[in-house]
Amino acid sequence: MKKIDIKNKNRFIVLLIIILLVAAEFIRSNTYIQTENFVFESSRLPESFDGTKIVQISDYHNHGGSYDKRLLDEISAQNPDYIFLTGDIADSICTDIEKAENFLEKISEIAKCYLVWGNHDYDIERQSLDDMRKCASENNITVLENQFQYITKNNEKILITGTVNQNFDYEMMEDYPENNEFSVWLHHYPEDFEFISDISEEKGCKADLIFTGHAHGGLIRLPFIKGLFAPGQGFFPEYTSGEYSYNGSEMIVSRGVGNSGFTRRFLDPFHLVVCELKKI
Repeated sequence: MKKIDIKNKNRFIVLLIIILLVAAEFIRSNTYIQTENFVFESSRLPESFDGTKIVQISDYHNHGGSYDKRLLDEISAQNPDYIFLTGDIADSICTDIEKAENFLEKISEIAKCYLVWGNHDYDIERQSLDDMRKCASENNITVLENQFQYITKNNEKILITGTVNQNFDYEMMEDYPENNEFSVWLHHYPEDFEFISDISEEKGCKADLIFTGHAHGGLIRLPFIKGLFAPGQGFFPEYTSGEYSYNGSEMIVSRGVGNSGFTRRFLDPFHLVVCELKKI
């Protein structure tokens, strides 16, 4: 009888430890901000942009609260030259856009920001999105909705393009430069990676570096799986986090810095991307 009691006690202890570990990881994945550094090297990068540091923010989803200070402090600590926001700043389920607007106001004080919207931004009420556009404009945040422009430094420039989805108006690319300048692309959906690489090459200005989000890291990340499910890609998605290469283009996928609605993460902490451009 004592042996049985000891076995049951040991099983209970093991089960309790497992439950505590799972709970601790669940809390960590939904509060901790992982900063990941990337270096993108290119011989085509203009000399003036060598050493340029970019912070990418994706999928904020109206987070708000005390978390914002931690996030903004971490962004500021990177001392970025530019901040790229790749969509879903708002959330179509928790629709308090005042949190998103407050975040845009504060992040614009850190560095020059470029922004593309995501599916949640377009799914909120039209007036709310217009209010966010106004907020971005008032805070000198450049919103790219199927548009491109130049970032200039010391009379040298790189091309930056922002698109809303795969069905963007190709007419905007008719004015694309044909001298194949170094090109950065902001887009919310990583599943469009190969399409963007191919269409940009076809139009005469290959996308060198593409920043995306949307996948939330696959929500649950397990060894050898690297993501269980992502919107737009389904189960066991291909593009969830980090660097990917295709046909001369490179994509960096952010796992995002917030959660959508009531979804939560596991083994998948919030993700702050820092990318340094290097000329070789």
